[in-house]
Amino acid sequence: MLAGPGPNGPGSAELIIDLRSRGRYRRSHVPGSHNIPSGWLISGELPDGDLILVGESSQHSATTIEQLQTQGHVRRIRHLAGGFGAWQQQDLPVVGRQRHGWSQLLRGIPGLRADRRLSPASPQEA
Repeated sequence: MLAGPGPNGPGSAELIIDLRSRGRYRRSHVPGSHNIPSGWLISGELPDGDLILVGESSQHSATTIEQLQTQGHVRRIRHLAGGFGAWQQQDLPVVGRQRHGWSQLLRGIPGLRADRRLSPASPQEA
């Protein structure tokens, strides 16, 4: 289900980043994923490790990858083909209804400071 450049090297850390809005992430998401909406990811620092992006659709995550590459990010960044909807259609496990603030959500992501001030790139992502 992953789209993008091939397998990561042995022992590489992969982070699943959910690009959808905070509300949609809270309702349901891929287990183990971290929520950083695409506008926030594009406008800030990237977490450590290889990234797997999950958007509403393949287009959502593919566009985010293109924007990150345009900014010079050359690490391995892949995306979930078909987005979160494809994950659900495959009847794969989901987690939902988490009640955390942004600082608590960011606390578990390697390479990001939990006290970092974030701001959305667009009003829709607030």
